Amino acid sequence: MPKKILEDIKPISRGAAKTRRESPARVARTLPHEVPFEPIDQPRSSRYGMWYVAVFFVIVCLFSLSFLFEKATITITPKSMPVAFDSSDTFTAEKDSSLDNTIIYTEMTLSGDQSIRLPSTVSKTETMPAKGRVVLYNAYTNAPYKLVQNTRLGTPDGKIYRINTGVVIPGYTKAGGTVIPGSVEVDVTAANPGEDENIDNSDFVLPGLAGTVQATKIYGRTKTAITGGVSGTIYSIPADAANAALGTLKDKLETTLIAKAKAQLPDGYVLFDGATSFTPDDSVQAPYSKDQQVPLALHGTLTAYLIKESSLVQAIAEKSISQYNEEPITIPDLSSLTMKPVGSIIAGSDASFDFSLLGTAKIVWTVSSTDVANLFAGHKKSDLEILLSNVLSIDKAEVVLKPFWKQSFPNDPNRITVTQVKP
Repeated sequence: MPKKILEDIKPISRGAAKTRRESPARVARTLPHEVPFEPIDQPRSSRYGMWYVAVFFVIVCLFSLSFLFEKATITITPKSMPVAFDSSDTFTAEKDSSLDNTIIYTEMTLSGDQSIRLPSTVSKTETMPAKGRVVLYNAYTNAPYKLVQNTRLGTPDGKIYRINTGVVIPGYTKAGGTVIPGSVEVDVTAANPGEDENIDNSDFVLPGLAGTVQATKIYGRTKTAITGGVSGTIYSIPADAANAALGTLKDKLETTLIAKAKAQLPDGYVLFDGATSFTPDDSVQAPYSKDQQVPLALHGTLTAYLIKESSLVQAIAEKSISQYNEEPITIPDLSSLTMKPVGSIIAGSDASFDFSLLGTAKIVWTVSSTDVANLFAGHKKSDLEILLSNVLSIDKAEVVLKPFWKQSFPNDPNRITVTQVKP
C-alpha cells in the first residue's frame, strides 16, 4: 500500500471510541433547541393603509357623483305693493286706440229676451193688434230716404203692418265694391187685429213701392217678434203687477247678458262690474192674452265696455308707483275692482270716456324663472343677498341645494328649479 495512504489511515484511539459511547441524554443536550413558529406582526401603518385607501376612494366617488346629481331649488316671492282706489282717481279710455300709453277699450253688444207668465185677474172683450220692432234698410241711394208715419210693410204671405212714426233711413255706404245699406229701427203695428198677425220673424217689402226701381232696395226685417195680437175675450193683469214683473225681468235679463258677456270675453281684456249699459225695449210687452196665463216679455240690449288689461295695468302703475320705469308687472285681482263711468256713455257713438275705479288691489312685479336660474347658475350660496339686490322684482328667496354639502349653485341653469309663491 502506498505510504501516503497509510499515513492518512490512523487508528481510532480508545478515547474516541469512548466518546462515541456517550449517553443519549448528553447527546440530546448537545442538539439545537426546537423553537415554536410565531407569525411576524405587520407594521401598524400597513394594517390601516388599506382602510385609508378605501375611505378615500368612497369620498372621491361621492364627490364625483355630487356633480351628477347636484340641483338647486329657489323659492321666490315677487315684490308686491297694495293700491287703493276711490272716486278721485280718474282715467280716460280711448275706443280701439292704437296709441302707446293709452287705456284702450272696445265695445261688445249682446241682445236677449226674458219672459214670464202671470195669472190674470181681469178679463174683457177686446180687439188688439200685434206690435213689434223692424229694421228698415236703404240700399237704393247714398242719400237719406224718408218714410212717413203709417207707411205699409208687407210680409211674403200678405200680412200688413204700419210704421208708428215717420223715419229717415240713412243712405248706403261702400267698402271697396260692396254696398253697405243704411238702416234704422222703427216700431210697427199690425194693420189687422187678432192673434193671426203675431209673427216671430219675417222680411218686409214696401207695397207702396211696387213696380219701382227702389222696390227691392228699400226693405225691412224683424228686429223683435211681433206679438200681442188678440181678438175676442182677452185676459190682462193690472198695471202695477205688470210693472213689478217687468222690473224683475229687466234685472234678470241684464244679469244673464252680463254673464254671457263675461263668458265671451276675449283674451287680454277685462270686464268690470259697472262697465255695462243695458237698454230694455218695451215694444215687446204683451200684458194681455187669450189665455188666463198672461205672458209678459222683455227684450233688451247690453253694451259692455271691455278694457285692454295691459294698457290699464300700465296706467295704474304710472299713477301709483314712484319712479316707475316700465318694468313688467301684473295686477292679479284687477277684475275685482268696480268701474264707475264719469258722466254718461253713448254706446256706439263716443270715442272715449272717463271713469274711476273703486276698491283695493295688489301690484305684483313679474319675475322670469328662466332669468333667475341663469343669474344664480355657478354662483356661491353666500352670494345670495348680493344677487337678490340686483333683482328689484324679487322681495325674498329661499334656497335648497342638493347634495346638502354643496355650497354653490349648479353651473347648468337647467338644474335650477325656480318656483314662485303668491305674495
